[in-house]
Amino acid sequence: MEFWNYLASNVPLFCISAVMIFLAIRNFKLRRKESIFFLVFTAIVLLLSGIVALEKYTAQVGNVVFATIVSSCGYILRPVLLYLFIYLANMDQKRSKTFTALMSIPLAINFVIYLLPLFIGVPGISSVVFYYKLLENGTAEFVRGSFLNFSSHFICFLYIFALVYVSTLRFHGKYRRDGLVIVLCVIFIVVTVMTEMLANRYDLLNIVCEICLMINFLFIISVNASRDPLTNLYDRRTYYEDLSRYESIINGVIQIDMNELKYLNDNFGHEAGDIALKTIADIFEESINKATMCTYRLSGDEFLVLMFQGSKEDLENTAHTMKKKLSETKYSAAIGYLYYEKSDNLTYDQAMKKAEEYMYAEKEEFYKQSGRDRRKN
Repeated sequence: MEFWNYLASNVPLFCISAVMIFLAIRNFKLRRKESIFFLVFTAIVLLLSGIVALEKYTAQVGNVVFATIVSSCGYILRPVLLYLFIYLANMDQKRSKTFTALMSIPLAINFVIYLLPLFIGVPGISSVVFYYKLLENGTAEFVRGSFLNFSSHFICFLYIFALVYVSTLRFHGKYRRDGLVIVLCVIFIVVTVMTEMLANRYDLLNIVCEICLMINFLFIISVNASRDPLTNLYDRRTYYEDLSRYESIINGVIQIDMNELKYLNDNFGHEAGDIALKTIADIFEESINKATMCTYRLSGDEFLVLMFQGSKEDLENTAHTMKKKLSETKYSAAIGYLYYEKSDNLTYDQAMKKAEEYMYAEKEEFYKQSGRDRRKN
């Protein structure tokens, strides 16, 4: 009977989890890392839902030992969900190893604290966090031993603050919409944790985390769908969409045109040309400040970087870094860039035209020095 009640009360969770498992498996070959993460996250959510049900059942039948073990596992795993969510929020960002290490310390502390109740029968240890007291009616009653029993809640709130921090890092230029997705999820999670504490429930966080996981998964898919399949840069369609949305905050542009792509294709095959395009695209993406810039592949050998509310120094450093890294390869590209402010009275189209002029001047110089005909290369 208890089993069927468990199934009935968790139908929404099972439905969402089934969809997540399907999406993760379906996209496994294309997005292996993300898919593994989502599968692990879903598995922990389902495990936690089972733990909540077992905790209630073992308390009802008066099994103090098993109830203690199950409760400890629940307290240990709950912060893990939020830790994994922080990882999710950082999946496409380069964060320092120090940040990751610091975020794992509270998990280790929480693990040690909730191992203490498992020393059942050891005076001064087993009851310091929580314990179960066997009642005369044959059931077991949960008893808080001290404030340490709230450590799991405190760590959850710590991770919520960390989530807010990593989401605010995205509130630059175009990436502010990415931050909004994370912030919405943080709001859902905060409300859920507060509700659980006030209502003394432990089954709400599972379903809310799984819903937030699905929101992020669908968001990641939608973002990846806007990328060029060869270079993984944003494609031309996304460029036009971003231009229409964020033109008012664009204050820098870098125009890039690869040199001698036709020569590579004609003499070494299109595979060599593809390798060249992917190589230089990686250089462009590695060189930009991802907080304020986006890189697009507009056509075969044409690339573009837009800067959103960035600095002139940032734009210049990015262009110089690109040129330096390209000089270390056998490929080259003409690069023209322009930083402009509202006081310059330049429209975006005018800025683009100027950057394009600088790019073509550099391209003419390249072909002049190489002695090749630009029209044939």
